[in-house]
Amino acid sequence: MFRHLPRILARSLTTAPARFPPASARAVPRAHTRLRQQPPRRTMFIQTATTPNEDALQFIPGVPVLGSGSMRTVEYTTPREALKSPLATRLFAIEGVRGIMYGGDFVTVRKHTDYPWQLLKPDVYAAIMDHFASGRALIRDDADDSAREGAGHDSEIVVEIKELLESRVRPAIQEDGGDLDFVSFNEGSGVVRIRLRGACRGCASSSVTLKHGVEGMLSYYIPEVTAVEDVGDELEAQAQKEFGKLEAELQS
Repeated sequence: MFRHLPRILARSLTTAPARFPPASARAVPRAHTRLRQQPPRRTMFIQTATTPNEDALQFIPGVPVLGSGSMRTVEYTTPREALKSPLATRLFAIEGVRGIMYGGDFVTVRKHTDYPWQLLKPDVYAAIMDHFASGRALIRDDADDSAREGAGHDSEIVVEIKELLESRVRPAIQEDGGDLDFVSFNEGSGVVRIRLRGACRGCASSSVTLKHGVEGMLSYYIPEVTAVEDVGDELEAQAQKEFGKLEAELQS
């Protein structure tokens, strides 16, 4: 029923098989065949789905990531943030990776433009495969990634804006490996500030999504809304600045 958000690109789906654990190349001596049995061979098929952003791909491991049917997403934009997640930490160790986002059943990876996917994909496949084979937790228990929405003192308009974003906008954007957060609403100017995440970051079509999709839908239902602005780049720049300060302190 979300009529105002255009379908920007049809996602193409490719399947990339990955196997674990690797079979031993050494032959088992005949006398010990009964004592040493080869472990059963398991196969994980990791699918990739394109997004409107050429520098972002969805990796779908075929097992729950944050939970089947979950609308929740968790994003890491710096290696420091990624320390909360063993998988994100390993993905950030791959040269060229600039962002990670987890969804219900997918992992969105963003890269720098100068690095081709042909070089990055094998390492990303290996990291995802090894993590889910290990049985380790995706996010450390002591990491607090919850609080995304404010306390329960929102105005009536803000409650309506959040409800529309949650029910109408986020499901459509998550299909393309992205997501958004509500940041603020200025009742004087009518401007809604949001943060685009995942594949939506740096996407050329995000301005179209904002103007004709999010802004058009919100202003239709809530006349007080006059515009929608993305502040994701601004917040990411602040995070990168803080991370740069930390690196400088460690090197000094």
